[in-house]
Amino acid sequence: MKLSIRIPCFNEKEHIEKLISNVKNSPVEDKEIILVDDCSNDSTTELIRTHLESQEDKIIHHTQNMGKGWI
Repeated sequence: MKLSIRIPCFNEKEHIEKLISNVKNSPVEDKEIILVDDCSNDSTTELIRTHLESQEDKIIHHTQNMGKGWI
C-alpha cells in the first residue's frame, strides 16, 4: 500500500525544500508526495515550478488561497 503525503504550503520558500527532503528521507519506502501551493504570494510558486515540479509526484496550484478564514 502506498502512503500519500500531502504537503500544503503558503509562502514557504525558505522551508519547503528541506521539508520535502525530510519526507523523502523518511523510512517509509512506498510513498508519494502531493505538494499543494495555496496561492503563495512570495516566490514559493516560482520555486515549485522551476525546481520541484519535475521531482514530485503531484503538484496542485490553487489560484485562490483556500486557507483564509479556516480555523
